[in-house]
Amino acid sequence: MKRTIIVLPLLLLAACHRQEPELQKSATPVRVTAVDLYQRRAGGRYSASIMPGRQVNLAFRVSGFVTAVHRIGTRGLEPGDIVSAGTVLANIREDDFRNSTAQAESQLEAARQAAQSARAQFAQAVASHEKAAADFARAAKLMESQSLTGPEYDAAKAQFDVTSAQVDSARAQIASSSAQIHNAEAAIASARLNQADTSLVAPFTASVVQRSVELGMMAGPSQPAYMLADIQTVKAAFGVPDTIAVQLKAGTTIATAVEALPGREFRGTVTTVAAVADPDTRLFQVEISMPNPGLALKPGMIASLTLAGPAGNAAALPVVPVGAVVRDRENPASFAVMVVENKVAKARKVSLGPSFGDILAVTSGVQPGELVIRAGASMITNGQIVEVIP
Repeated sequence: MKRTIIVLPLLLLAACHRQEPELQKSATPVRVTAVDLYQRRAGGRYSASIMPGRQVNLAFRVSGFVTAVHRIGTRGLEPGDIVSAGTVLANIREDDFRNSTAQAESQLEAARQAAQSARAQFAQAVASHEKAAADFARAAKLMESQSLTGPEYDAAKAQFDVTSAQVDSARAQIASSSAQIHNAEAAIASARLNQADTSLVAPFTASVVQRSVELGMMAGPSQPAYMLADIQTVKAAFGVPDTIAVQLKAGTTIATAVEALPGREFRGTVTTVAAVADPDTRLFQVEISMPNPGLALKPGMIASLTLAGPAGNAAALPVVPVGAVVRDRENPASFAVMVVENKVAKARKVSLGPSFGDILAVTSGVQPGELVIRAGASMITNGQIVEVIP
């Protein structure tokens, strides 16, 4: 007798006890840095960029073909050349605008003749009206005494009405001719202004930064012809933290030095202290205006200066690298850092203080010694598993 062995339930039971392998997320490698303490110094040395005292782009107000450009010897103006105030830098063809001026002048002369004729007609109309008024007054008296017929009275009245209308018409003609004179005078002023604008004149003594016109080309308001910079007075621009910005006032005298000009000191006065810090660097922009004898200072040079810090010893502040600070995802107007605790990244809201080069002070939110992700924190989410790498 054959035995039938049933093994299917045993197989199913073994399958039920088999555990599926768990899928574990891989940790994201990150680099961290510890929150450090920074002791602010009582002052500091700053680098400033030399800028022109003023800089303008000059363009023709009217359009036309360039017929002349200012030349030094056999060449046109080039960057670095100095031009005096009032120098004619370039000209465009003047004939078209001269013809417009002549046409406007002829229209003015015609308007003046029309006004003279209108005044003569007005005088004649007034004389006729005065005679008609006297005749009508006499006719009215005769009519009262029944010494005048009705048709004769009506004719006198009609003549009086006609001459009244003629006076009004002549007066209106005088007003119209006066308006024509004013329009013609305005047209002449505009035409003469356009004619004068065919010459491009340097508004002040300046250095040529760029020249964009050539003989024979079409120039106009949309294309700057020259860029000029006034370097008789220059500005030194630099950024300072808030502890220094609050001490600087307009008119404060500051000495600067330029590495390219060793042994020379340039003194200037503070003209601008920004009211708002730069959102990226958190520094306040400061500008110093100073004379430039002999035009020794050139825009683009780097100057250095030393400023005293606040009185007393400032407390040490917790600082983190600039790259560790990101926008808070829950509130984009606030800032946050990613703190690593037990291999887990946690978003921590922070309040920022002044910057010191490539580090930022954190006035609240973290403690010295805590580890923060120093770069790429914006790519890490709150609660993500990370692996700290060297």
